[in-house]
Amino acid sequence: MKVLLIEDEPDLLRLMHRYLKKEGYLCEEAKTFKEGFIKINNFEYECAVIDLNLPGGDGLKLVDIMRSENTHTGIIIISARDKIEDRIKGLDMGADDYLTKPFNLSELNARIKAIMRRKTNQFDQLLNFGNLIINLDERKVVADGKVLQLTKKEYNILLYLARNKNRVVTKDSIAEHLWGDYMDNAVSFDFIYAHVKNLRKKLVENNCGEYLKTVYGIGYKFEAV
Repeated sequence: MKVLLIEDEPDLLRLMHRYLKKEGYLCEEAKTFKEGFIKINNFEYECAVIDLNLPGGDGLKLVDIMRSENTHTGIIIISARDKIEDRIKGLDMGADDYLTKPFNLSELNARIKAIMRRKTNQFDQLLNFGNLIINLDERKVVADGKVLQLTKKEYNILLYLARNKNRVVTKDSIAEHLWGDYMDNAVSFDFIYAHVKNLRKKLVENNCGEYLKTVYGIGYKFEAV
């Protein structure tokens, strides 16, 4: 699961990142309003943990932006603001949960899991594009009636492109989605090219090659009605 941590307190940010990484999450960081804005506008996350008092802006604005785009990302506000009015305002603006500081990291983890369970039950776990079906629950792709044998990276690339269907997705965006803040720019683009090449070959062999398009010099696009 990919989690975005938007927090300007270095010690708390480091503790959250270290703890959640140990629990199996892929974490990315943003320390200012601007960094958070760039992240949420360019990349996809299963959950975002957002502080309200950020250098450069109010975290509530980031919550509002995410919900105005109808994103399914789970949102947890973390804040020292403990008045009931602040909690109500945050939840009314679209946050899934509100956790006041200081808090226990195990409680944060439990709340992330609870949100993800609700999201899983709430949204359709099948992405259907005619003869190409992506089963999110089973992480399975069916092309023209046949289950494709995809690697983890191939599946993640296909899912990322499909969730951004009919939009051009840059190689930089794909690289950061797959490797997060640990992306190695020196090798990642070659790896992306190889993964996409293998993925396209498998789609073409199963009559689904029309979905994956190359936008030369920029990246790729998943075309579907």
